[in-house]
Amino acid sequence: MLTSKTTTQSIIDVIPNPIVITNGEDISMCNKNFLDFFAIDSLDDFLEKNRCICHKFEKKDKHFSLDILNNRDLWTEYVLMSEEKEKVYILNNKQKANIFHLEVEKINGNYLVVMTDITADEENKFLEKLANTDHLTQIYNRQMFDKLYLKELENLKRYGDTLSLIMIDIDRFKKVNDTYGHNVGDNVLISLTKLISKNLRTNDIFARWGGEEFIILLPRTDKATAIAKGEKLRKLIENYKEDGLPKITASFGVTEILNSDKEQCTFIRADKALYKAKTRRNALAQL
Repeated sequence: MLTSKTTTQSIIDVIPNPIVITNGEDISMCNKNFLDFFAIDSLDDFLEKNRCICHKFEKKDKHFSLDILNNRDLWTEYVLMSEEKEKVYILNNKQKANIFHLEVEKINGNYLVVMTDITADEENKFLEKLANTDHLTQIYNRQMFDKLYLKELENLKRYGDTLSLIMIDIDRFKKVNDTYGHNVGDNVLISLTKLISKNLRTNDIFARWGGEEFIILLPRTDKATAIAKGEKLRKLIENYKEDGLPKITASFGVTEILNSDKEQCTFIRADKALYKAKTRRNALAQL
């Protein structure tokens, strides 16, 4: 280990993070903060029910757990070689959940595992996502779209970038709900969202505008390019098939955002284009 066992214990006890020393299978030492997290008096108390800290990693979301390893792999080696800091979800003895980043260092054949509590950061990220994301489709909601729109509008005015907008409305969506039920209707919205998302650039801004209406903001895109993009998406939707879902079509309204636009002019123009397309159904119109 580092030096003598007593010296090592003294060193790790002053570190504010929970720490264990392990060979990858058995824990040989831990610090006071580790004991405090699990509300136990000694390492022996922990070892009565758990051979290693890795057995406390819960399988949850994208957090690291033993399930992702091959049987012969040491979890410590996996974390040590990982390009990113692995996150783990752990319940203490009082069933309190915490999320930790793991850092592993190899020392004299053993592994020093440092656990950094990021629970508060993860909760803040979750709350931020909740506030900015449509709960059904998991894309941006209208509130977040408005924020990003203002940012792109500033780029347009400052740098002279081109900027275009596409409004999308699913044709006869009320008939889908009335005929197949709202669960199927929800699945249609989710599938359409995934289909469109796969065919957008990383800098395109896609949001649910409300109900069966969606909106796409296309930075550095002129109207001709936006029309071509809209037409491609329209055809993808028209030709899309998925077991258990009815076939749908959608109408598109396209416009380019101008420096001279005042307040809601852009959205009014896009909405008029969409209305024009809706009169023909499964069409694209531009203004």
